[in-house]
Amino acid sequence: MDPRLLETYHTLNTIIEQDRAVTSFKYALLRGTIEICQQYSHLAEPEGDRVWYPLGLLIERWIVYYYPLFESESFVPQLNGEKNLDISSKKVLFRRELTVVTDHYRFNGGLPAFYADLRRGRIPESLDKPVRNLVRKVRYAITDGPVKHLGYSQYREHFRVFDWDRSTLNLPRKPVSSEILARSCGKFSLHRDLATLFQYFGSFIIGEGTVISKWADFTVNISRTQGHDMNRERILTLLSRESDSKRQVAEASRFYHDLLAEKEQLPYTWSERPVTSPADLHIDHLLPFSAWKNNDLWNLVPVHRAVNAKKRDAIPSPELLKKRKDRVLSCWQMLSGAYHDVFFDEMVTALMGKREENGEETMSLAFQNLVEKCRYLIEIRGYAPWNG
Repeated sequence: MDPRLLETYHTLNTIIEQDRAVTSFKYALLRGTIEICQQYSHLAEPEGDRVWYPLGLLIERWIVYYYPLFESESFVPQLNGEKNLDISSKKVLFRRELTVVTDHYRFNGGLPAFYADLRRGRIPESLDKPVRNLVRKVRYAITDGPVKHLGYSQYREHFRVFDWDRSTLNLPRKPVSSEILARSCGKFSLHRDLATLFQYFGSFIIGEGTVISKWADFTVNISRTQGHDMNRERILTLLSRESDSKRQVAEASRFYHDLLAEKEQLPYTWSERPVTSPADLHIDHLLPFSAWKNNDLWNLVPVHRAVNAKKRDAIPSPELLKKRKDRVLSCWQMLSGAYHDVFFDEMVTALMGKREENGEETMSLAFQNLVEKCRYLIEIRGYAPWNG
């Protein structure tokens, strides 16, 4: 390992152990930044010895992390001394706003439904103001909390490990979406060595015994000071809950089944074997959900069930993707024709960062970035390659 990365890893561990924890915010900051460094490298903006990312990505991650904790029927404190909402006490800054959201979706699909609406800009009009207030307060909690204070125990200096651009929040009038958050909430930065460490070894740092485990321990400990016997395994379950909705896969499946009924045959994505019957039609994730946690339309392509059984959770090799480029782009063109704005908004956020004027240029650049993400998963993260 590069000695600088080893030193960065040692410093990070020291900060996690020694920085004072009044809230769980530092764990949310580290967890979110690790995921962003691993999944959104196409949005990274290197500048000197630092790397900048959209702050909106972090805001979205925090909302997803805290949603199941605040939705829980038994109160789960995330601030030292925090008590039930009905009791006068200190409160997490954005708890009330996020609780309004969780109450609305409690019987309307829960976290997966909320996340699907947020990704696609379909938040109900009745929640528009609460969601905007939620975004504003989460942004403030991030920038005035752990972004400012993380590492103070080591450096006696604010904004040393993380920093942000001090921009004004400027959400447009249209419904809040992931794409809007990514371009309207400013930027945050971290040291280039720390970003590299997260990209290479973040999966180990975030796993059991580290960030998520420390977050669970923090929650259990502050609960016990209030006389509550909080179950650690339940907290780990809440912190690990998935946000992506299978309904998006079902939507793509309906689209391809309707297309099959119309055309009687679908193009083969990975092999020379076309799909000719509904029983043989499976939906495959270009980037497996187990590795990338993404159900966007661009990531869903039709395959023969026998081929899907062979591919499973392997990563398409860059060589295979290049051979099948025309077929992947053919699927994207069909999907963009049916779901134009949603398709391109999802693609731009997940694969690009900005949209080209021409749709074909957008897809071509997105495909290049897809190839690089597959290369990263295989060469850096160690996933098995699949060559068809």
